[in-house]
Amino acid sequence: MTMRSLFRDVHLWLSVPFGIILVLICFSGAMLVFEDEVTRWAKPHLYRVEPGPGPRISPDEAAALVAATLPGDVTVRGVKTYDEAGRSYQVNLSKPKRAAVFVHPYTGEILGRYERLPFFQTMFRLHRWLLGSRPADGGIYWGKLVVGVSTLLFVFVLLTGLLLWWPRTKKALRNSLKITLRHGWPRFWYGWHVAGGMYALLLLLLMALTGLSWSFGWYREWVYGLLGTDARPLVRALHLGTWGGMATRVLYFLAALIGATLPITGYYLWIRRLRRKRR
Repeated sequence: MTMRSLFRDVHLWLSVPFGIILVLICFSGAMLVFEDEVTRWAKPHLYRVEPGPGPRISPDEAAALVAATLPGDVTVRGVKTYDEAGRSYQVNLSKPKRAAVFVHPYTGEILGRYERLPFFQTMFRLHRWLLGSRPADGGIYWGKLVVGVSTLLFVFVLLTGLLLWWPRTKKALRNSLKITLRHGWPRFWYGWHVAGGMYALLLLLLMALTGLSWSFGWYREWVYGLLGTDARPLVRALHLGTWGGMATRVLYFLAALIGATLPITGYYLWIRRLRRKRR
């Protein structure tokens, strides 16, 4: 068996059993990229205010107003302010996760609490745990484990795909990066699988390698030790695509969508190949 045949077998037999899971992980990840923008659009009463004639209250005053309404086991973790005159203050709380209260910066009125939209709640649970729940008895968190294992194997699928694709000449390189419909649908899906995978490869690898930090404690400790004490915000930015502003977030969105199509086109090519062999 040649090395190329070995890479092809590894690429295939890792993709076949975990392909559908990777579709769900990539698709749900793409849906979460613009969660903040969609939430602000869906709940403008929390984020947009009418600027008042007087000065704004200070962030400390906003924090004190919210703290007076909280139970004893919940504390204010910080206040997020914006330069825009029509934006509310976001007072972040210690728990539950992502909890926040919005305050009118001119009147001090408490506008309401942050609540994740049901669609994004479902996408988040799908992305992280395949809609599973943490076992009450402290047993194996199967959804989290399956996502972690699938993501780890996705790294090997991407790397073996790169090795299989690697062209030997400049002409082969140009041809392998083309996606065309001129030669029929089979050729189009093959081009989408190969060229699309190469266009999205680096970002998919970056998302997968950083995403493993949420699945395995040993991996998280290794990454944080490698990157230093400020690794958590960096890993999060690299995983979500926020490190380059809106441009990188759009690229992450497109890459994740392409990632969701790769197993589907891979199944198509594999089944078509099996049928041709039988004939």
